[in-house]
Amino acid sequence: MQFPFMTDPLDLNTFWQNNDEAAKQAPGKRRRIPIAFSVDDHYLIETLVIPSTLRFYKDFTYRMQEHRRMNDAMEAMLGRRFFTEETDEAPEPVRFEVLMGAHWDLREGGTPWLESSVSDEHDLDRIIENAQKLDMRKDAFPEGWSEKRRTYEASSGKRLKLGGGWARGPATMATSILGSTNTCLFMMDQPERMDAFFDVLGRKQLEWHLALMEATDNLHFDGYALADDNCCLFPPRQYERFCAPVLDRLFRTLAPEPAHRRYQHSDSAMGHLMPILRELGVNAVNLGPSIHPLEIRRAMPEAEIHGQLPPMTLRNGSPDEIVSAVRRDLDAVGHDGRMVACTAGSMAGGTPMENLLLYMWAVDRFGSVG
Repeated sequence: MQFPFMTDPLDLNTFWQNNDEAAKQAPGKRRRIPIAFSVDDHYLIETLVIPSTLRFYKDFTYRMQEHRRMNDAMEAMLGRRFFTEETDEAPEPVRFEVLMGAHWDLREGGTPWLESSVSDEHDLDRIIENAQKLDMRKDAFPEGWSEKRRTYEASSGKRLKLGGGWARGPATMATSILGSTNTCLFMMDQPERMDAFFDVLGRKQLEWHLALMEATDNLHFDGYALADDNCCLFPPRQYERFCAPVLDRLFRTLAPEPAHRRYQHSDSAMGHLMPILRELGVNAVNLGPSIHPLEIRRAMPEAEIHGQLPPMTLRNGSPDEIVSAVRRDLDAVGHDGRMVACTAGSMAGGTPMENLLLYMWAVDRFGSVG
């Protein structure tokens, strides 16, 4: 399907074939900029107008049914299916933040959210003390997990691979475990306590990853990605003191070689932390929409930039505004082949699929390197 604002046709099969080939090429070697879509439950729930988000998250069969419905619509418009469609539900480990003291909150109309029960520094001490006692080889797995894993692998024909790969970053984990306001107050008023908190956070998070990897025979240490939206709350000095050691610990074990991918996502105004990320060896980033791609390139010359299209421009902008925003990014940093075109954060709920198709067209039309 084409639209009047697209001046030449877009063949979807050819587009995705070329896009997949470009995505496989090493950064700096590409002759064409690939596009990546970051679509999640927020996008699906708002697009399909899910009548009950409680049912969506509690009923696996229903959730996969809605995934298929979303995929049918996206394939018809965009030529690709983006959401998983499983017939068997994989058993989950215990979420790391929950082991550290956070709890899940799920309400009608929303998505699952991690909340804190911490009120004061005495609760912080309790969190630290309890974390020290965690045995991840036991505590990371709910009762019956091993049997559920065997059943899942037998029925699905797939091997479960857990651990490593990605997790939320230390700043965002801290806000879930301690609360956002508490995190900001504690790092200024109780720095020694926060030293102890982030030390145990980093140690136990690595133990959690390694326990999951061991349990599922996942022995690949070749890259690690962080989603750390709330790192914007940390001034550089505090981020370097509290968070950087956590990242360094994880990278040194899970992405130990210089060529390994060290990826940081944060859809917030955290440009003040880019020099620290560079020192940590972060080599791929997807940062907040207020940060210009040239600012990223100056601060992190070697990094692969994923972005920087503002999600709200893609959702609400006119065709001319969307194409102009895409061209800004491509013209600014696309010429070095170390860019992946995508939004600065996930696709905003309510973004028309026509706008996504226009986005694809613009990257295809203007995304040649050289």
